[in-house]
Amino acid sequence: MRIRSEVSSPYITTEDQKMAEIGNALAHPLRVALVRYLSTKDKGEGLDNATCNKDLVEMFDYSQSTMSQHVKILKDCGLFTVEQKDQFRYYFLNRELLKEYNKFLDQLS
Repeated sequence: MRIRSEVSSPYITTEDQKMAEIGNALAHPLRVALVRYLSTKDKGEGLDNATCNKDLVEMFDYSQSTMSQHVKILKDCGLFTVEQKDQFRYYFLNRELLKEYNKFLDQLS
């Protein structure tokens, strides 16, 4: 069996690739918990309602480096956006992308 580094098929759309990337990001329990946590904390605009990187480390009791690796995956697929202020990073949940993903999953059933 040959493994391809890039998927190319007339049947695989860019949306399929994007949804697979999101699914892959959500394939780890900690990342699912991070999305759930941000969905409850990220309720408004601005940094006052945002979640800081130190908050995530305290809440989930993982090392800063472990949290950074998991957050990077969520950021790379677009589920998290990050805003830097001073030495802190603040995370926001991309609710629109999460809604798109949910809609995509609904279409599969």
